[in-house]
Amino acid sequence: MRRLGFALTLVHTALALSCAPQRLSAPARETPPNIIVLLADDLGIGEVGAWGQTELATPNIDRLARDGMRFTEFRSSAAVCGPARCSFMTGFHNGRCRLDDNDNDYLRPDDITLAERLKQVGYSTALVGKWGLSWDSRPESWPQAQGFDTFFGYRDQVHAHNFFPEYLLDGTDSLRTRNVVPAPRGMGSGSASVRLDYAPDLMKARAFDFVRANAAKPFFLFWATNLPHIHNETRTVAADGGYETNTLGPYADRAWSLPKKGYAAQIHLLDQGLGQLRTLLDSLGVSERTIIVFLSDNGATFLKGPNDGTSDVIGRWFNGTLGYRGFKGDLYEGGLRVPGIVAWPGRVRAGSSSAARVDFTDMHATLVEASGQPAPAEITGRSFLPVLTGRGRHTPQPYQVWYSPDRRQSAVLEGKWKAVWMRDTLALFDLSRDPGEQQDLAAKEPAISARLDSIRRAEDRRVTHPAKPRG
Repeated sequence: MRRLGFALTLVHTALALSCAPQRLSAPARETPPNIIVLLADDLGIGEVGAWGQTELATPNIDRLARDGMRFTEFRSSAAVCGPARCSFMTGFHNGRCRLDDNDNDYLRPDDITLAERLKQVGYSTALVGKWGLSWDSRPESWPQAQGFDTFFGYRDQVHAHNFFPEYLLDGTDSLRTRNVVPAPRGMGSGSASVRLDYAPDLMKARAFDFVRANAAKPFFLFWATNLPHIHNETRTVAADGGYETNTLGPYADRAWSLPKKGYAAQIHLLDQGLGQLRTLLDSLGVSERTIIVFLSDNGATFLKGPNDGTSDVIGRWFNGTLGYRGFKGDLYEGGLRVPGIVAWPGRVRAGSSSAARVDFTDMHATLVEASGQPAPAEITGRSFLPVLTGRGRHTPQPYQVWYSPDRRQSAVLEGKWKAVWMRDTLALFDLSRDPGEQQDLAAKEPAISARLDSIRRAEDRRVTHPAKPRG
């Protein structure tokens, strides 16, 4: 019904305009900007030079921060991949979005995605990389049915673990690679014995092809790379610890374990790809009218890594959480805070930073408004376009909420107060004094605890998820 309402609104607007009295013609509407969102996979906020990282070189991400606005309080809308992407695509937090866990649901025809909203006003749209919002048995949930003209990459989360897959999906078809996966399992998972085609390279080439083909008109590219994710199925048995790469780059000679060098190399490739993209935009003459957004889908990974003699948690290798409590999967700040950068020449002041408290649902609303449409009123997110441009007034969400599957964890952030529940046990933190979430004030602040608990209960609109078909 939301999709029907969306269409009827556009029809009513068109009829109103056709019936209006004729006046002098208005100036031609400004061409909307191109929009590129580069979403990293499990990159920690502390693993980027613009946030203080020194062991890893991220010159292109850092340059994007110098050319745009760096956000110090950008949070994902979930602490794991699928729900975060669901929130970004639909604009709803994960108490209302279809997915509150990886792969436990899929998008329906009445879910209005960001791609659909942009396509409605003339954008060419492409998803290159990892989707994670579909079931293979439900074509209505596939990217092409959810607003994307072009799709190349992985529909399935587990398929995306494999950096040397047997095939990638090309629209509704598949593209065979030269890799050999001797014992492939469902949806392209498994481990390659012959590694010739590196998926991030193939996806980068397809992303660049889309940009070249659409340089003369507004386009939306969602480049959802799987860098620097781990190959979960091989992490305990492979020498690289699951950090599959076709080169160790500048880290080959470091006195680190092979998994640690592989992880660093994946971040290097991510950074290189951004630099090459910006070079392409310059060569096509479209940089000045292109918004580039750089984000990660959640906090640094919690996984224990093999062959590492200095730490048992990968997210600690390079201070990935920047000292915040928790990792990916946790609703503490370490699982939610992500590097957030927006660059838009002539609109966003270069070298600026903002402490505006925003998340993925807000990013959805902001990009819709940047395309020339009103920000959707029915979604959770609120546009922070005034923060970017310095024009107008930003009205943020009054609070933010997060829920994990089966509600093992939930969290509410309102002003300086953040409450985190483990099941129904509450801990309350004053982030203005305790950003590391170490001092529980729940017993001292019962009224605040009760208010945040009422928000948690009111915003939890969880639905029963369907049973996924086997095979």
